[in-house]
Amino acid sequence: MALSSSQYGLQEESSRLQRGLPSPLLHAAAGVIGGSLATVMFYPLDFIRTRMHVCERANMSVSQLVRQVVSQEGICGVYRGVSVAVASHGIGWGMYLLTFRAAQEKLAPLCSRGREMDGDQAEGSKKGVPVMRNFLSACLAALVTGTAITPLHLLKTRRQLLHVIQTSESRGFRDDIRRIVHVEGWGSLLRGCAPQMILTGNTTIQVTMYEGLKWCFVGDRGEPSSLEVALMSVVSRATATAIFNPFEVVRTRLQDTRNTSSVEYRSMRVAFQTIWRIEGLGGLYRGLPVNVCRVIPTTAISFMVYEKSLTALTTMYSLG
Repeated sequence: MALSSSQYGLQEESSRLQRGLPSPLLHAAAGVIGGSLATVMFYPLDFIRTRMHVCERANMSVSQLVRQVVSQEGICGVYRGVSVAVASHGIGWGMYLLTFRAAQEKLAPLCSRGREMDGDQAEGSKKGVPVMRNFLSACLAALVTGTAITPLHLLKTRRQLLHVIQTSESRGFRDDIRRIVHVEGWGSLLRGCAPQMILTGNTTIQVTMYEGLKWCFVGDRGEPSSLEVALMSVVSRATATAIFNPFEVVRTRLQDTRNTSSVEYRSMRVAFQTIWRIEGLGGLYRGLPVNVCRVIPTTAISFMVYEKSLTALTTMYSLG
C-alpha cells in the first residue's frame, strides 16, 4: 500500500533513528563549525587570492603582492573582511550540508525504485552506489546556497578590495549594506550571482567525489580516519578548483566596485570575453596557485572538523 508523504516522513525518521544516522540539522551544525574554523585559519590566502584576481600587474608574483599589502596596510591588512568571510563560508557550508542531506533523504525512495534489494541487505551497501542521488542532492544544495550567500560574498570581496579601490573604511555589516543599496540599488547585492551559481558546481563536484570516495574506501566500516578524510577531501577539492578557477576570477571582477558601471563587465559572458581578449588564458587562471594552496588545507580541515563534530553532536543527540 502506498504511503502518504506524512506517513513516509515519519517512517523515514524512525528508520533513520533506528540506524543511528544523524539528522540534516546535525550535519548543518557540524558544517558551520568546520567551515568557520577553516576559514579563520587560512583566511590570508583567501585575501591574497582576491587581490591577485584584480591585480593590474599581470606579472606580479605572490611574494611581491604580499610584501606590498603588508607595507601599505600592515599585517592586519590580510585579515580585512575575515568576519564576513566566516559568516559566508561557515553559514554557507552549514546551509549546503543541511540542504544536501535533506535532499538525500527525500530522493532516497525515488532513486531506489526499480532496484531489487534483499530483505537483509544493509543500508549503504556498496551494491548500487547512489551516485545519482548524491549528484542531484548536491545540485539542489548548490542552487539554494549559491543564491543565499552571494550578498555575503559581495561584502567580503568589497572589504578585501577597500585599499585597492580607495574607498572609505567599513563601519560594519549594516553600514556596508546601506552604502551599497544607496549607491547601486538592491539588485547589486546579487551582482556576481551567475558565476556564483556556476561555482556551486565546484562544491557539487567536490561533495559528489568525496561521497563516492568515502563509499568506496570506507563503506560500512563506520567513521573514516583523519588521514582518509584529508586525502579524500584534498583530491575532490583540488579537482573542482582547477576546473572552476576562471569563474572565481570573473565573479571577483563583477563584484569589484570599479567595474559596476563598466560595459566590459556588464554580464558574466561579457566579462569572460573581456578577460580573454585583454589577458588571455592566463587572466582566467589568475591566483590559481594561491587558490590551490588555500583550498587544500582549508578543505581538509573543514571536512575533518565536520566529521569529528558530526560524531560528537550525534553522540550528544542520542544521549539527550
